[in-house]
Amino acid sequence: MHPTVWRHVATPVTWELRVRAAALWLGRQAALAGAASARWWGLDGFELVDTVEFVVPRRRRSISGVTLHTTDDWHAKDLLVRNGVRVTSVSRTVIDMAGQRVPLRQIESAIDSGVRLRRTSLVTLRRRLVDLDRPGRRGIRLLREVLLDSGGESYLERRFLRLMREAGLPRPQVQVVFARESQRAMRVDFLFSTAELVVEVSGRLGHASDRDRQKDARRRNALDRQGIRHREFTTIDVLDDPQYVVVTIREALRPSTSRGNH
Repeated sequence: MHPTVWRHVATPVTWELRVRAAALWLGRQAALAGAASARWWGLDGFELVDTVEFVVPRRRRSISGVTLHTTDDWHAKDLLVRNGVRVTSVSRTVIDMAGQRVPLRQIESAIDSGVRLRRTSLVTLRRRLVDLDRPGRRGIRLLREVLLDSGGESYLERRFLRLMREAGLPRPQVQVVFARESQRAMRVDFLFSTAELVVEVSGRLGHASDRDRQKDARRRNALDRQGIRHREFTTIDVLDDPQYVVVTIREALRPSTSRGNH
């Protein structure tokens, strides 16, 4: 595979094998990076990545069969070990990809799935972005724009946040947990706390069973008991009829003298 790194002739050359072989050859002064790192972390949208790319300190240059990026920003906080391979953190992976002209949709997906999988957070990502912001680093402005609508755990939630921002509506709290007496906690997509309004966006076009409908009804009933109103939008609403979503939310946020009197 590489000098001093061998495989058995019967062992198929998979992407994972190529990654592990390169990691062995490059040693501790290298970390799987970019889109290859995103796939290694299991982030959405990178399942078909076939490249093997590493980042190394500036003094190292190239190795046959492996894409190498060099950097002066070689920090322990960006380097983790996952499944036996040194890899850049999800936050550093996202920042690096923004400077490598990875498609915007993939960067958004990496952020959203990284947050959903609890492998990074917006606070961590923004903090690392500030630390690495310096003249000559590409992608910083792009990433700042992408982060404006981050915080959800899916593309649909990202689009909802974008609708709220572009319509001049307040940004809701994201992924809020409500405690439920003697039951499991209930997590909702969005909460407009000042209006006591919960909003959920559902990627499902329909509910597959009576049990699904029962769960949804009980969620709504639990919210009602706490005096919290509820609105739900489908994929079609958010993507194909955004004006309906905006109008519905604007009306729900409008102060009403009758609210709370029933």
